Amino acid sequence: MDFDVGTGDEVIESEEPALRQLVAMGYKYVAKAELNKTRRDFRETLLYDRLEAAVRRLNPELDEDGIRDALVQIGEDSYPHNLNAVETNEKIRAKMVELSMSRGLDPIVVTQNTGSGLSNKVVRLFDFEDPQNNDFLVTNQFRLNGFKYHIQPDIVIFVNGIPLVVIECKSPAIPDPIGEAVERKNFNKYQQKGRGYERLFFYNHCLIATCGILAKVGAISSTVDYFARWAKPYPMTEADVEILCGRKPREQEILIAGLLSKKNLLEHLQNFVLYDTKGGKRIKMIARHQQFSAVTQCAGRLTKEAESMGGVIWHTQGSGKSFSMLWFATQLMYKFDNPSILVITDRRQLDKQIHDTFKKCGFPDPIKAKSAKHLSKLLKNPRGKTIMTTIDKFATQTNSFTKERVVCLVDEAHRSHFKIKAERMRVTMPNAIFYAFTGTPITKTEQLDTYRIFGPLLDKYGFQESQADGATLPIMYQGRMPQLYVEGGDTVDEVFERVFSDMEPELKNKLKKQYVTKEAIAEAPSRIRRIVVDLVRHYTQHIEPNGYKAMIVVPSKEAAVTYKRELDSINAPASKIIMTSSLGERGKDGEEWDEYHIPPEQREHEADKFKSPDDPTRILIVVNMLLVGYDVPICQVLYLDRRIKEHNLLQAIARVNRPYNDVKKYGLIVDYSGVTMELQKALETFEDQDVSGALTPLDELLPILHHVHAEAMAFFVGVDLSKSEQIIEHFESAHKRDSFEYTFKNLSSALDSVLPGKEADPYMADFKSMSRARQIIRTYYGGAGHNILQYAAKIQQLIDIHVRSLGVSELINPMEITRENFLVFVKKVAPQSRRAQAALIKNKAIQVIKELVPNNQIYYEKLYEKLQKIIRDEAERRQNNANYFTGPEVFEEIYKEVLAEEEEQKKVFGDYEATQFEFSLYSRLNQTKDRKKSIYLTKEIFAKIKPLASIVDYKKNSSVEKRIKQIVYETLKSDMEYEQILDIMEETIMLTRNRL
Repeated sequence: MDFDVGTGDEVIESEEPALRQLVAMGYKYVAKAELNKTRRDFRETLLYDRLEAAVRRLNPELDEDGIRDALVQIGEDSYPHNLNAVETNEKIRAKMVELSMSRGLDPIVVTQNTGSGLSNKVVRLFDFEDPQNNDFLVTNQFRLNGFKYHIQPDIVIFVNGIPLVVIECKSPAIPDPIGEAVERKNFNKYQQKGRGYERLFFYNHCLIATCGILAKVGAISSTVDYFARWAKPYPMTEADVEILCGRKPREQEILIAGLLSKKNLLEHLQNFVLYDTKGGKRIKMIARHQQFSAVTQCAGRLTKEAESMGGVIWHTQGSGKSFSMLWFATQLMYKFDNPSILVITDRRQLDKQIHDTFKKCGFPDPIKAKSAKHLSKLLKNPRGKTIMTTIDKFATQTNSFTKERVVCLVDEAHRSHFKIKAERMRVTMPNAIFYAFTGTPITKTEQLDTYRIFGPLLDKYGFQESQADGATLPIMYQGRMPQLYVEGGDTVDEVFERVFSDMEPELKNKLKKQYVTKEAIAEAPSRIRRIVVDLVRHYTQHIEPNGYKAMIVVPSKEAAVTYKRELDSINAPASKIIMTSSLGERGKDGEEWDEYHIPPEQREHEADKFKSPDDPTRILIVVNMLLVGYDVPICQVLYLDRRIKEHNLLQAIARVNRPYNDVKKYGLIVDYSGVTMELQKALETFEDQDVSGALTPLDELLPILHHVHAEAMAFFVGVDLSKSEQIIEHFESAHKRDSFEYTFKNLSSALDSVLPGKEADPYMADFKSMSRARQIIRTYYGGAGHNILQYAAKIQQLIDIHVRSLGVSELINPMEITRENFLVFVKKVAPQSRRAQAALIKNKAIQVIKELVPNNQIYYEKLYEKLQKIIRDEAERRQNNANYFTGPEVFEEIYKEVLAEEEEQKKVFGDYEATQFEFSLYSRLNQTKDRKKSIYLTKEIFAKIKPLASIVDYKKNSSVEKRIKQIVYETLKSDMEYEQILDIMEETIMLTRNRL
């Protein structure tokens, strides 16, 4: 099949392969020119002819009034542009999937006369049972007119005329193609309020950014950090995808096969979407590949009659296990006739967390069992209920009994489901089917029992895969101050023997066993004092400047209070203890701890506050609390001063593996207790592949730093880093500037990972020199290139300090340079180098043209083309003559022309005082007609349109738009082709809004 595509890397590597694959998967391709013939208006996002055909086909019982009513309820006129995008998306999705819930989430319902009276009918927009009974269409470069300009997303997928998927394709040769598609060029701009494209996203299910090699999917509220790859084409295999596409599958092919197959796309739309409120904003979440795969397999097991073993799902912590349970429960409710659901945890904190997750995300009426008695009452009639409980509440169950087929979702099943409580639970529900969910791997000794009781391993999502997807971050560890920890107690024994040499041996051994313990040593104030000094230095120099927080895990309540007092004594960043304690409780020194006491009902509130950057607490001190099920993305480092083993260790360290922003690249464990000295021994209890990637020693990052440093230095081959003019000339190309920024980011991150270790020292001098060069590039070129990255705050501080020390801050601030005085500025800052002057003027001209295009698109685009031709000619001549260079005078002439729109207007119209509207329209007409004819047509059109401005609210009046189209058509029909007139109609309407 032939596709109407352009040229270039993004087409060859991404757009065309995507179209071919979608057609091979059963989609119908319609080129934009063909599709546009059936569209009523380029401002409409729905394909109304296909939508109406689907409504008629899927709802044959509806009469004409019912069909019209249904189309009105889903149609764009019912959703003004100024509505909140996520809230409107949620309401429209409810109509698409026939969902009925509170908060105005309703399906499309129409009233029908059945012959025996009026009745309400729910209207189907999709056939979810039979995907083939739907109209799947794909097109490319879909034109959508906004209030000022139009957009043309690379690929749009319509199902039954509704635009469910938007795909942006990029070249794999540019820096950060995914960020380019999401943040800088496409999705973010398309979604900005007031641009006129909002309705495309009201109906959107998901957004895909791809360059072929890389491909990620997100929802309309997702930042680039929350776009994720789709790593498995379930239920297909990679071999299946290779056969389908005729090539070794890349991320793009796998994502399209796994998410956009007809069945999976409709399944994902219907059952794998959540809406939540965070920071006062409504956000949309869609399932990632591991959640989709796990839940789909769980649902498949339910079809087996009399099966009591659902299976085991191991998804590493931080990868969305709670949402997987929620999506499974949602499917049970809607697809399996609302059975009894029981969510079982072994800790109160997890019980509350899962209940809150279900409730926040709109799951209807989850019930939290308050006590064993309350649970007993609920189980007597569980039909249709979703109940949350801890396993402890089954310990006293003797009278409860239900024959219902309860579906049990058991969290962290391997920890507590082999003993008496578990036996009581199964006796209480003899017909239940049990699914085991775990966030940590299962040890070799646990595997046999776990699979025997819960069934086979259905889905595994380990540390490495989760990190590769960006669902979690790598966790680095660093052992510090091991001399503070007394291994084996030999030294203490010697001291003890000297002090108590005269004591009876039996009493001496008893005292030693009771009091000479590692715990007692760990609580020693002198030891904690030394750790606190080191800890605060590390935190304030390397963690706090980025805006991140820390947790300290301590061995006891006594140690927690000592840590708090020592932190306060040296004026450390604000800290807080969250632990179980009672009023009046005292330490070994006899002093009360009341000032650190937080009532039980307040602890959760304090833990939630800590997650916010606005909360002043920077360091949280814990003993046992908050080590499981506590998501705190702002926390980057866990200072570990407590012996923790196996599952508990893996759960504790996962507090720092949550993504937070583009700058946070890893979590860090700083070990003061010697845990990491025994880590390998602990990890040997698991299968090697299960714990691969759980923790990474910091010294493994040095080869990465070495490699990225070499990449960054390669940008400066042949450049004297002490000479600003050489740097300016060398980075004349915006592409080179972008590439350097991208590499500099990687160097910053790699250096950030190794600091404060002395291993970073060999790289610091080069880093400072590159920092200075980067500041020069940013100062001189201003906004001409993309300012594409955020940097760690401490790195930025280092840059700023060093730049000031080198006097770079004395350069003229580009914000103070006006367009008019720019040429004077150039001659001052680069007096000796004509090449540097030419580079600066050329890039400034490009920047100003881009800024002024909205004022007069045709005029400035023509100048831009002229400028690009000079640049192309220069590049060609350079190939033939290494010494050739276009002098600054040529670019200066163009730059002056850029600033001379008003003068150009006078040249064209002479004494006639033309408006900006007329000059802009003339510029457009002059592309196809001579000067005289263009002036004549411009004046004629303007004379007829000008009176329309007296109509109230003429800019939004549809009848005014129709009249404008008539005027343009009648005036130009004898001089131009119809396609040309259509474009001029749209541009004239925009000019009327902005220039009349």
